[in-house]
Amino acid sequence: MSDIVTLTDFLSQTGASLRVFDMGRRVSVVSPQTFSKFEQCEIPYPQPYMYHARLGILFWYPQAPEKHFIWFLQFPLDEQGFIIQASRDDFMKRLLETVGQNARQLAENEAPSEEPRNLMKDNPLAFTPDQERIAVFNAKAKLALGQPASRFHDQAEEYFTGQRENDDWEDIGLQGIADFTARLEKQDNAQALSQHIASFPDIPFSALCRCLENEQIDHRLADAIVQRVMPLNQDEQADTLILAAAIRAIGHTRATGLRDQLIRAALEGLHRYDIEILTVIAARAWESLESPELLVLYLECLANCSAGQMAFTKIVRDLIFVPGLRTLIIAQFRNPDRSEALSEAIGMLMSGIE
Repeated sequence: MSDIVTLTDFLSQTGASLRVFDMGRRVSVVSPQTFSKFEQCEIPYPQPYMYHARLGILFWYPQAPEKHFIWFLQFPLDEQGFIIQASRDDFMKRLLETVGQNARQLAENEAPSEEPRNLMKDNPLAFTPDQERIAVFNAKAKLALGQPASRFHDQAEEYFTGQRENDDWEDIGLQGIADFTARLEKQDNAQALSQHIASFPDIPFSALCRCLENEQIDHRLADAIVQRVMPLNQDEQADTLILAAAIRAIGHTRATGLRDQLIRAALEGLHRYDIEILTVIAARAWESLESPELLVLYLECLANCSAGQMAFTKIVRDLIFVPGLRTLIIAQFRNPDRSEALSEAIGMLMSGIE
């Protein structure tokens, strides 16, 4: 096993099959080519989150196809969004030391042991996603592997396609909702969901939105979500968590015009300084901020929000890592037409004051 520098090198030489998922801003598939180039420092990570590339690594060996290994790793990034090579090299050193026995087994065409799992013990790069992320990862992994959904899927499908009463939702679990949304397009349920989404109570609606954020929903479903929550922007008594949930749901939609329409309304509405809404826009719908007009509107709201300078600094520093946003944000730093509040917030950020 020579010339092993990256995880891709190792898995390729040991004959493993690999699937990689982003676990940061949303749970989504990372292509093998993108992951390999990222590991080799050829490209910055496309979807950095809090200065890291958060990844779900799923692999298995042909000698034991029923046995899947899952690692959740977060690689630190430099200021340009590239992997920090020292952390990668340290991980690979640990990997080669930990699974040396497995490599020998593989060379002899034996099934690997459980030993690779021990690599995660006390590993500084390992992390545990929250239960919501794990449910979505499980749903997407099963779909990628051609496996059936969990036993909880059918209950969610019945409810969200209108086969149950609107108040009959309490037995629906998070895993079922994740399975339903991951297979939404495959099972042709988007239309039925669109027809009923306006009538769901807030709790199941919010849970649904938190799973839909990982899917590229179509125009019809995005429009139904927007129509449900658009009035909340002008309602002083509105639950802003519901509006934030809807922004999550349409963050990855193919209907980018509708997404931007809702975000503009939120940034111009009564709740434009709400930190929950501002955080969700940055974390789940950041592509909308590639519009210079929406970006300046967003930064102005963030500079004036009640969460203060600490929130402004944390969110802007995170956004600067995102490819495509760094140059746009720096341009706004130099914009002579920015408000006094935004100028002050930028100055404090540059001075390291929180």
